[in-house]
Amino acid sequence: MGQCLDLSVQHDIAQQPHHASAGFESRESKDVACVAVDSAWLTLYASPKIRRAQHAEEQLHCMRMKQVWSYHVNIVAGRATFASRPARLYGYVHKQVASAADRLDQFLRAGGVQPDERVTVISDDAGEFVKAVQGSALARGRILNWFHIAMKFKAAENSIWGSKHVEPHERDRMRDWLRRAQWLVWHGKSRKAAARIKELDEELMVNPDHEDSTLWWNLRRLYFYIDNNESTLVNYGARYRKGLPISSSIAESAVNLLVSHRMAKKQQMRWTNEGAHHLVQVRVAALNGELTPKRLAALSKLRCENAPQHRQVA
Repeated sequence: MGQCLDLSVQHDIAQQPHHASAGFESRESKDVACVAVDSAWLTLYASPKIRRAQHAEEQLHCMRMKQVWSYHVNIVAGRATFASRPARLYGYVHKQVASAADRLDQFLRAGGVQPDERVTVISDDAGEFVKAVQGSALARGRILNWFHIAMKFKAAENSIWGSKHVEPHERDRMRDWLRRAQWLVWHGKSRKAAARIKELDEELMVNPDHEDSTLWWNLRRLYFYIDNNESTLVNYGARYRKGLPISSSIAESAVNLLVSHRMAKKQQMRWTNEGAHHLVQVRVAALNGELTPKRLAALSKLRCENAPQHRQVA
């Protein structure tokens, strides 16, 4: 089932144009309220049977082999909310797709986004999201998730209170300094915010032990996070007042839906990248309400058409 669903998506991708439509003046989609993308890493462990087989092979060849007893599966999930329709989800295992941008465009087109419409995607600064949006024909741009920004400011603020290199009477002033920088980011003034953070870091550099502190590390992370993602920082306060989304929380809930209890490592399930990818396709189709009798009949036909090809490849 999962393989047939994936083949259906690949067929749709092959039919769609791989460039923006010419002759259209693009406009923001009025039907799509928000598109958010997030990812999750599953750490999967080799079964005792595989470990015993690897150990037996080592003894047979009288050599020590590289032991790979765990690996990671990166599952990407997205959710689109609409003005007049229920939300739709999509997902995949990152290693199993040729182009994340094509997957995003196929999802948007299936959701009704027209060739002359564009949508804005909310995500964190992971590389796969940047490439997906940059290569997409229907994504106007990307907005950095406010939740991650706030968490980095919170980590830096907590480091002030836990730092032994900051005098107690200076902590309130530094906390207010950081909160002012966060206020600047909230109102779309990221350059001024980065400058304030850098100024605070330079002030603390007077202490020779500052570079060895957690505060130094968190301030540097915060500074480079804002500086490197300046192009994706917007006026979050204005968006919030307009009722527009500013975080990818809806995508994080989509991850929780796709990475179900069955896929959790506590269940002792053994997943390959391919197996997890196919299961995600089934979960997406079920949650989107796409497994209708008509859809199942079309998938059965697709499986029959591709069966000889799969046997030849095998």
